[in-house]
Amino acid sequence: MKYSVKRFSWLESYLENEEEIASLQISLNRSRIELTRWVEGDLAKVRLEKGSRASRLEEIISENERLLREDISLREQTLDLINHFDGIENEILKRKYVKGMSLIEIADCDDIGYSYSTVKKIHAELKRTLRFLDKWDLPEKSSKKE
Repeated sequence: MKYSVKRFSWLESYLENEEEIASLQISLNRSRIELTRWVEGDLAKVRLEKGSRASRLEEIISENERLLREDISLREQTLDLINHFDGIENEILKRKYVKGMSLIEIADCDDIGYSYSTVKKIHAELKRTLRFLDKWDLPEKSSKKE
């Protein structure tokens, strides 16, 4: 069972990283818009309080940009690692969740060598396995907090 958890852990890491990148990008956009409002917009004449979030916007933007660069670098490292995995299960997961391909597109790839129905069946089994592993892993995660 531990082998299965490790076997697809790259997918969980990749998806978590993508989520973090998206969150940072949204936060950066909001902070930049807010900074523009404080510098040249409708809030330009409003006095800032020392230590307020608005007074630290440039620092916040700088820190989020640094975190985003780190996450993008981590994504690149993860993608390099992912490219070392092989086997039909890993190929289906890579192409579906990393490259954003549909199952039909995956089945149409010359190097896959499986029909759409087989790819669909393998993917369904992978989803069940990953869901089971997520449920199986929950008690272990909560016991670490105790």
